[in-house]
Amino acid sequence: MALVKVARQGEITENSGKEVNVNGTRIALFYAGGKYYAMEALCRHQDKPIAPGKVDGEVVECPWHSWHYNIRTGELLDYLSGVKMTTYRVDVKGGDVYVDV
Repeated sequence: MALVKVARQGEITENSGKEVNVNGTRIALFYAGGKYYAMEALCRHQDKPIAPGKVDGEVVECPWHSWHYNIRTGELLDYLSGVKMTTYRVDVKGGDVYVDV
């Protein structure tokens, strides 16, 4: 895995997300509670982008069909058990945001 710069601090407002592409991998980058989180960008339900979803604490709601995921763990919180999206480690250095991909 390698750290890849994906954003600058302040690009993403509190309780929101942004989709980034790292070498062909679509990643949803979220900022909530003063921390950055990264996970797969497509909801497991119907492969729709999750980054524009509503963020409340560590939970993002898919804007298409209201599935809820924990942005820290990637776990689906409703509908089906055992569904988990891939998460990525995030580092902030010198005002830049990096994802370990």
